[in-house]
Amino acid sequence: MWHHWAPREWRGPFPFEIGLFFFLTLTGFLITRILLREREAGEHLGGAWRARAYFYFQKRRMTRILIPCYAAMVFAVLVGAPDIRQHFLAYFGHVANFHMAFMEQWPSGTAHYWTLAIQMQFYLLWPLVVFGVPRRMLGPVFVGWVVLAPLSRMWIADEFPQIHHSEAITLTALDYFGIGALLALAIERGMMLGDGRLGRCAWLALGGYLLLYGYNEMGRPIAGLCFIQQTLVSVVFAGLISATLAGFHGVLGKILDHPVIQHVGRISFGLYLFHAPMPLLLGWILPWLWHPFFSGPWLMLRILVFGLASWGAAFGCHRYLEHRSFREKSG
Repeated sequence: MWHHWAPREWRGPFPFEIGLFFFLTLTGFLITRILLREREAGEHLGGAWRARAYFYFQKRRMTRILIPCYAAMVFAVLVGAPDIRQHFLAYFGHVANFHMAFMEQWPSGTAHYWTLAIQMQFYLLWPLVVFGVPRRMLGPVFVGWVVLAPLSRMWIADEFPQIHHSEAITLTALDYFGIGALLALAIERGMMLGDGRLGRCAWLALGGYLLLYGYNEMGRPIAGLCFIQQTLVSVVFAGLISATLAGFHGVLGKILDHPVIQHVGRISFGLYLFHAPMPLLLGWILPWLWHPFFSGPWLMLRILVFGLASWGAAFGCHRYLEHRSFREKSG
C-alpha cells in the first residue's frame, strides 16, 4: 500500500514490492504442503483419487479466492480504473500479467493484479505436477522450476526488449513457487522447523540479495548474477517461513501476537484487492483530498484516508465474502 500511495522520494531505496515476492513464495509453500497431504490421503484410499482431489482443490481455492477477487475487479471497473475497462477479458480471465508485461507504465488502480493472475495460473497447474510426478522425482522437478526462473529472466532480457515488466511473465516467478515448494517437501520428509542449516543459507542469501540489489540501484547490475537476485530472496523467505513456523519469542513474538497485527493479517487479502483502486473512488466522493494543501507532510492525511477506506472495504470483504464462503464450505 505504501508502495502504491507514497511519493517515490518517500519510499527511498527499500524495495516495498518485496512483499509481493514473499506472497508468492508463501503461496508455493502453503499450496504444496496442502497438495502433499492430499496426495498421501489419496494414495492411501486408492482408486481414481487424482481427478477427485484436483476437483475439490480447485473448488476450495475458487470459492475462497475468486468471489472476493471478482468483487474487487467489478469495484475497479465501477470506480473507473481505465485499463480493466479496456481489457476486462484479460483481467477476468486471469491473464492480465501477460498484458501488463508489455505496457510501458503500470496501469492505474489495477497494477497489483499481475500477481493474482500468476497465482491463479499456479493453482490450475501445480496440482497436476504434485499429483502426477513420481514421489522420488518431486525434488528434482521443483529444483527444475527454480532454475527455469532466472534462465527465463535472462532469455527475456536478451530476446524480448518489448517486454517492459518481465517480472509479470509467469516463467520468471517460478523460483518463488519452487523454493516454497521445496521447503514444503523438505518438511514433509522430516526437516525440523527452524532448521539451522536453512537459517544459515537464508542469511547468506540475504547478503547476496542486498549486494545485487545495491548494484542494480546504482545502475551497475552484475552481468549474469543479476538474474538470480530474486532466487536469492526466495531462499531468504523460505528461511523466514521456517523460522515463523518454529515460533518467535520475546518482543517480536508479542508484536506478532498483538490483536491489531492479527486483525491486519485476517483482512490482508481484502487490503491487497481493494487498496489500489480505492483512490479512484475517493477522487469522486472526496475530491478535496487533492487540494494543494495536501502536499508535503500534509500528504500523510490523504494517505491516512486511503488507509481507512481500504480497511473498511477489506473488513467487509473478509466478513461478507471470504469468511462467509469459507464458513459455508466448512459447514
